[in-house]
Amino acid sequence: MSGRRSLVTAAIRVSSVSVVWSLLVGTLAVIAGVSAHALALVALGLESIVDGSASVVLVWRFEVERRDPDRARRVERVAHWFIAVTLLVVAVYVAAQAIRALATGAEPDGVTAGIVIAVASMVVLPFLAVAKLRLARRLQSAALRGDGILTATGAVLAFAVLLGLVVNETFGWWWSDAGAAVLIAAFLGREAWNSFSN
Repeated sequence: MSGRRSLVTAAIRVSSVSVVWSLLVGTLAVIAGVSAHALALVALGLESIVDGSASVVLVWRFEVERRDPDRARRVERVAHWFIAVTLLVVAVYVAAQAIRALATGAEPDGVTAGIVIAVASMVVLPFLAVAKLRLARRLQSAALRGDGILTATGAVLAFAVLLGLVVNETFGWWWSDAGAAVLIAAFLGREAWNSFSN
């Protein structure tokens, strides 16, 4: 039992770090994306904020288990569904905005801050994702696994954003930003579907 307790404490710590990182970077990405009209960067920021929100739920979930292990299973289900619903909402929003951007020919401008945010996310997020997924396996927590996948998705999406921004800056392919956002929406939608299925 003390072994599980130390794993629960580790899950709280890694989820807490994820909250701080995700909310900070997500807010910066949304601000930079809106000012640069970079839809994929806004999508990355929203995904990051969702990841931070999911991590808040995970901190709550494991704090409940630490205080009252008998409630852990019920709280686990609530956390798992919260993550699935938030994934779906962000996927629908990003898809709608990407379609609108493609239809209107909107293109990003001034994307240096976005490139820095995307690179930073590609460096930090894989470490957080691996820590969450390892703990999820040892704790047998579908909610923490979902959050780990969400964090790993953030790293992949950061790469897609970086690619879209660099391609637009280099070749002037205005549609690459919205195209990256469509890929992000599809990926998030798939993860939401998988979460609902489990």
